[in-house]
Amino acid sequence: MTIYTTLLGLLLKGGWLMFPLLLLSLISIYIIVERLFTYRKYLNFSSSFLETIEEAIDNGDASKVQQICMEQDNIIQKVISKGIEQRQASNITLVLENESSRVVSFLEEKLSLLATIAGAAPMIGFLGTVTGMIQTFMAISQEKHQLSSQVFSGGIYQAMITTVAGLIVGIIAYLGYNYCVAQVNKATVRLSYLVNLFLTKVR
Repeated sequence: MTIYTTLLGLLLKGGWLMFPLLLLSLISIYIIVERLFTYRKYLNFSSSFLETIEEAIDNGDASKVQQICMEQDNIIQKVISKGIEQRQASNITLVLENESSRVVSFLEEKLSLLATIAGAAPMIGFLGTVTGMIQTFMAISQEKHQLSSQVFSGGIYQAMITTVAGLIVGIIAYLGYNYCVAQVNKATVRLSYLVNLFLTKVR
């Protein structure tokens, strides 16, 4: 209990800028967790699935491809299934491009906000540094007699705590963003390869 009380008191000494940093930390954690669950569901490609569907597409076996897709629930299944449905259409290339763009946009959802938090949180922390130092110098200028440690402590606490908090939130958001982008890019490469193979072999 003492540890939590001390920690809470320390955070409160960071000033009002700790509240937007707390909000940004909760948003970033929510986005990261939500994206991880989404990727676990829709980017769960087993090596056997990838090998099987690639072989079926390469052989031009539309019925086999359709059967494989019926057993899956991921972005490759969604795009290739759309291709199977529309494979006789004259604009099949456009159909697959639109479907691919739709699923990639779904995978990238909320990532721009996460990137914004990664950049904004440290700047809010540095703002706390500036305001804390201003507070310190204002206290010094108003002190007419011997300076005490209490004159410095309030502003310095705010300066240091908000800086550390801003960097922690920014680092978490930055690492989460880069991991999510890497997952999306990896999935996009696989999807693009299979779509191009589908357009070449299955008509």
